Amino acid sequence: MGINLKVYSDILKVGVKLDKNRVKQFALSTILCITILSLVSVGFVQAQTITPGVKPGMTFEYSLSSYWSSESAYNTAPQELLIMNQTTYVEVRISEVNSTHVKTANPWYFKDGTSVLERGEVNLYTGDGHDFVAIIAANLKAGDLIHPNGNDGLRVLDTTKRNYGSSSRETNHVRIISEDSTIGYKGTRDLYFDKETGILVEQNDITEYTKNPTSTSKVTWKLTAVTGVDDWTISKTSQTLQIILAVIAITVISIAIVIVYKKKIATPKTTN
Repeated sequence: MGINLKVYSDILKVGVKLDKNRVKQFALSTILCITILSLVSVGFVQAQTITPGVKPGMTFEYSLSSYWSSESAYNTAPQELLIMNQTTYVEVRISEVNSTHVKTANPWYFKDGTSVLERGEVNLYTGDGHDFVAIIAANLKAGDLIHPNGNDGLRVLDTTKRNYGSSSRETNHVRIISEDSTIGYKGTRDLYFDKETGILVEQNDITEYTKNPTSTSKVTWKLTAVTGVDDWTISKTSQTLQIILAVIAITVISIAIVIVYKKKIATPKTTN
């Protein structure tokens, strides 16, 4: 299995391969055709300094989910999306970092108890690489190219604070919109990268086909755990505790409502 979030000048493809005995290799069919108009031209690209924000030993964990629907009774959900929902979580472990490249070890864990380890690498200047390449330079600001020596022309759209775990983090947002009216296609991809580290924290894809057979699909990657990053903690324990506390609170409120309701019923009415 492997992940490829490599950005090309004409397409952005997320590729996922599963090398399991009972599952053949497949490519995740979230392909967004990108039309870049006048963003990449001679004389427009300016020098931009790239600094890695991740370090060896850092680990990032993601949950994956997909959704698909169609108005046609004869249209069926893509098998790759169904398999994606069988993933428990994916880890991205930073193994090597230099001034231009980041290498990772990426184990995938499945709900049936199996796992597969893949290794990735990304060039921060160009975006070229393999497997998990959703890592950009640290401390980019709005308007900066995410791959200054690449051909995609993608820039940081805006920087806002978003909550991931124990703290509010400055997050760089990249958006890609693609349309093809001939086949009734529209694809939107929103990518969110932690500004300090450059690591992907969230990805939301929506793909719509408005001509028969109509369909809508959604794919989501979301950061659920972080280790090895100063002043940033996202842990399964804290998330589980939050869920437990929420369940307890709901239970207590429900019991209180029942008690009050029963008391009202039990209280005899008085008449003048």
